[in-house]
Amino acid sequence: MARTYRPTYDYNDHTLTPPTPGADLILQVGLVQSLPGIGPKTGGQYIGIPRVIGPLHTRLWRPHDQVEMTLPNTELQLWNTPFVVAGHRQGVFDLAARPGWQWLRWTIADHVAHDHQRVAKADHEITPVYPNTHAEPLVIVPCGATKAAFPRVAGELYTGGYRRLALRAAHALTTCTNIRIVSGLHGLLPLDQVIAPYDLRLGQPGSITVDQLEAQANQQGLLGHPDVVILAGRDYTRLVHQIWPQARTPLASTRGIGEQQHRLARIAARS
Repeated sequence: MARTYRPTYDYNDHTLTPPTPGADLILQVGLVQSLPGIGPKTGGQYIGIPRVIGPLHTRLWRPHDQVEMTLPNTELQLWNTPFVVAGHRQGVFDLAARPGWQWLRWTIADHVAHDHQRVAKADHEITPVYPNTHAEPLVIVPCGATKAAFPRVAGELYTGGYRRLALRAAHALTTCTNIRIVSGLHGLLPLDQVIAPYDLRLGQPGSITVDQLEAQANQQGLLGHPDVVILAGRDYTRLVHQIWPQARTPLASTRGIGEQQHRLARIAARS
């Protein structure tokens, strides 16, 4: 007999400040359930751990019977018990009626729509990232875990979708000679430098350090570049920012990879 699954997420904010709704909150809570009336023929509701939240469907894994299934986002909702219980502890029994908590009644489809609306609003606030009239920008993009099986030029070695999208955006902003890929092993890579596939992530022992990256930037004549754009996630941005603290970071206001990819696609489309 399968062991009873006990969710571990807890909401213990005594001020009852509402978290931001959306896919990130769903994955953080880590449990979804089908709406009343949508479930097994024997009765009850489907409940499981969300694996992937797509635009229309969510794939979830049911730990009690080890089954993975996919349901429409319109038929699922976030497991809200931790928030309702926290409200009861504070003597609040109508939490969903309080400002900021209306999402307690939402389906997963509503959470996904909220994310899209927030991204669209952020797009209007993007500072244009285009080459200026004095010098083309130096654009830094991250490497990726997915690589070709054999040695290739750096611009073709990394085959993951995020890296390809970042490179498309970089090409929209500058020329090939002004693009660098930050490799966890090799540091600053021109697109035409041939390297072999490797397995090392940023921050692991033996990965590139700030001092090494600064030395490479100096050797390549990039250290004092007046216009630098970083198209990368948090860890790579923190590293590169130590070399070029004035660099622009169009992805800084995004929440998660999905929004970053959306922003990269928008930058690429504006060329």
